[in-house]
Amino acid sequence: MTISDIKKLFEDKFSKHFDKLSVISEDSTNHIILCNFTNKFFNFDKIAKQYHPSWATTDMIFFDLEREYIVFVEYKNSEIKSNYKPKIKQKFLDSFALLYKILGIEKDNFWHFKTYLLFVTSKEKNKNQVKYKSYMGSEEILNILESDVILYGLERYRAWYFDEIKTPFCDEFPKLMENEFKIQLKAELA
Repeated sequence: MTISDIKKLFEDKFSKHFDKLSVISEDSTNHIILCNFTNKFFNFDKIAKQYHPSWATTDMIFFDLEREYIVFVEYKNSEIKSNYKPKIKQKFLDSFALLYKILGIEKDNFWHFKTYLLFVTSKEKNKNQVKYKSYMGSEEILNILESDVILYGLERYRAWYFDEIKTPFCDEFPKLMENEFKIQLKAELA
């Protein structure tokens, strides 16, 4: 099974869960859209509800055919505190469990796939992380390293779950999507 096969499987099986990014990134508790774009992706949370109502998966999944990544995306419109980190880890585990169940392949084949995590947050709600980035050094060095800075302690999951992890703020997200995946996000008009 290839990444192209997986993408086709999702298109065939879950086309009704292909939603605008503005819908997927909405903070349903506060009715705030974190990333207001019209591009459509698979709403992984909605897909999860078909399989197991209590699984807490990442919000979105898409497939990078060129570099052969399965890309998981989580949107958080709240301050990321240390007591939330076990919930984040559970989302990752549930996401892998759901994908494994959907694909129905051998474990050895499943763990062969490359995975990428995008953890997109609100800059306004995580000002401490903005300060953390500024402590990394001069502006010139920070610009060079910025794409490699992993916030919120998520780097510990790189060795276990993900081949790549990026933690952009929502205002950095369009540039990252274009640079990493050649996807141009289109703003939702008011």
